[in-house]
Amino acid sequence: MNHPSHLQIADSEDVETLLDEMADAIAPHLSESTALVGILRRGAPLAEALADRLEDRTGRRPEVGKLKLKRYSDELELLHDRPELDEDTLDIDIEDRHLVLVDDVLFTGESMLRAAGWLRAAGATKLQTAFLCVRAGRTMPVHADFVGATLEVRPDWVIHCAVPPYEEALGISVARTDD
Repeated sequence: MNHPSHLQIADSEDVETLLDEMADAIAPHLSESTALVGILRRGAPLAEALADRLEDRTGRRPEVGKLKLKRYSDELELLHDRPELDEDTLDIDIEDRHLVLVDDVLFTGESMLRAAGWLRAAGATKLQTAFLCVRAGRTMPVHADFVGATLEVRPDWVIHCAVPPYEEALGISVARTDD
């Protein structure tokens, strides 16, 4: 049986709706100490989009920070066995704060576990996570608090979230990996 190597799951309008729903879910959890921390690359613009929506809903825009954490290339190839975290990229104060870590896809949980452990050790008092997409395959004890979409995909397929400015328009697709 032939399978397509790339399949569009959600277009820009669909992703905008998912982000609206995520903001609705996050809004009741906001406090004066809440900040969103976007994992670079795609988590950062998603965190900004969520902050804009939260401001529209609550009148309060949470501060947004960025944290560079690298495990996969933009082509979704594994670069590092353990995620590499660049502590110098975090550009907000996190001491005694509630942080919502934002990323595009939760798969194994390796990257988010590394980020959460470091942020807690650096002084964050409450951590929650927000992902545009979640899929099966976690090997680490990571929980998704706020989720746009849960996708059931085969182990040999990957989820790709298109997020400006890295891609032209928002979107979610799945692609078969090379065997």
